[in-house]
Amino acid sequence: LVNSGFTKRHPVILLGAQGVPSNAVRGWTKLIQDELRIPCYFFGDLDAYTMQNIFRTLKAGSAASLIRNSDFSAPEVKFLGVLPEDIKKYDLPDYGVKENDAAESRALKKARDALQNDPFFKDKRNKGLSDILKWLIQHKRRCEQQALFSVNPRDPLMPEKIIIEKIKKGNYV
Repeated sequence: LVNSGFTKRHPVILLGAQGVPSNAVRGWTKLIQDELRIPCYFFGDLDAYTMQNIFRTLKAGSAASLIRNSDFSAPEVKFLGVLPEDIKKYDLPDYGVKENDAAESRALKKARDALQNDPFFKDKRNKGLSDILKWLIQHKRRCEQQALFSVNPRDPLMPEKIIIEKIKKGNYV
């Protein structure tokens, strides 16, 4: 998105966690939220690992951290990434989760455990995220954020248009 000029056309800060966000990324996002009071959106893949590890850590802090999570979490950040309904709406290419793949099997097991035991996913404020995890477990599907680039490939701005539409219509969790 940055390479296509998204940030030149829209007054936004794009945040890429590149895996589970570090304390620095989480602290910076919290500072933006608290000081600038602007909406923060996370754009990521639709898969169990992203939801339960990457996004959960950005929003609520690390479950295993010994430091104060309130200083290193951005509770108002919204998940703007690929949602289950986007797969059908935009005819996005998705693929099945292979339970015989150790990493994917572990992610599904952790997702089930998170739904049963993690207070974050039991909190009614995070019902939308819990519903996504349930969908991922039930359907055993995943979709990468890059799938948006397959929508009308002749229009290089299509992913940008989709993201702007999702923000305007509130299609995020």
